[in-house]
Amino acid sequence: MKTATVRQFRDRATSLLKQEEPIIVTRRGKIVGFFLPAVGESLPLEIKKDLFTTLTAEIRSALKSRGLTEDAILTDFEKARKARRRR
Repeated sequence: MKTATVRQFRDRATSLLKQEEPIIVTRRGKIVGFFLPAVGESLPLEIKKDLFTTLTAEIRSALKSRGLTEDAILTDFEKARKARRRR
């Protein structure tokens, strides 16, 4: 398993992502993430479910902390979409 700082990972992402071994990404000596190379062409269903659950929880938390609602976001999106059409 390789180790790379955030800066190294960013600067050498192309070559690091081509490797087949996992990479631990660190910031100031602390682990901030992992890169695990994908095996095969698609993600297993269990990983997809875990990703979906984690992402929705993070989004829910971010919305709550900012005091946003789904309706407010959809309204804002519609305004932005209409503005793009007018260009």
